[in-house]
Amino acid sequence: MSLLLCRQESVKCPYYVEALDIHLYSSQELCYVIYNHPFLVMEGFVDEGLLDFIRNELNMGALASRLEKLRTGGEEPDEMLIAILSECFYYSPGEIGQYRLRLAALRKKPEAEYEKERADYLFGIRQYGKALEIYSRLAERSADSLRDNDFAGQVWNGLGACYARLFQTAKAFQAYEKAYACLGDEAAVKKMYFLTRLDPALLQKEGPLSSVPEEKKRKWDGEAEEAEEKAAQSREILKLEQLFGRDLSECREEAAEMISRWKQEYRSMI
Repeated sequence: MSLLLCRQESVKCPYYVEALDIHLYSSQELCYVIYNHPFLVMEGFVDEGLLDFIRNELNMGALASRLEKLRTGGEEPDEMLIAILSECFYYSPGEIGQYRLRLAALRKKPEAEYEKERADYLFGIRQYGKALEIYSRLAERSADSLRDNDFAGQVWNGLGACYARLFQTAKAFQAYEKAYACLGDEAAVKKMYFLTRLDPALLQKEGPLSSVPEEKKRKWDGEAEEAEEKAAQSREILKLEQLFGRDLSECREEAAEMISRWKQEYRSMI
């Protein structure tokens, strides 16, 4: 991820945002993250580490002190986000006003809906482990809490997607089965079929897959093979191959950075 800078600040120790795998080198980058990733910053984003960065690296001691007072005074966390946007002058007052309304609208959502949207967001930025925790909590709620079959189906579908990304195929299969029971959606059956390609032990004599015509299975096989071929030629793999085709002394640093990024993505799944 890259950000467009309007002004460079003298930051010696950038602030690392683990969920996005980026380092922040300016107040503008900080504001950009806050403004464009509300689900990331609404829960515990302003902590001691961020306050130290604002105070010592951005040289904004007054803002850091104000944020500290808001934290210790038990103020709404959203007010700290608004304070940062207001003091850094990266967004206009009108834009900040729109952001405040956006946060308020999210806070007013029913708890289950808010949590589900937050899990969707975390899944979208490849924080599969954190998304899984939220989907699991939602799935464990009483039948009354998830009496809306469409909502429950979306939760189970999200849970299945997380398990699949974590290579827990049996749990993913079970989650998609429950998603299908709620939604009656062929897309869930298709995902179950793809999982059986990875783990043939999941094949069942009974269940949604048993009624899928062979012609449709052959079509899905073709789609799976095409996806596998594209994955084998992914940009990252090709880039790594190109790196190691060059002189080792020229590419060692870039290769190490790429592998470190892959490790970070893996850690985010656990």
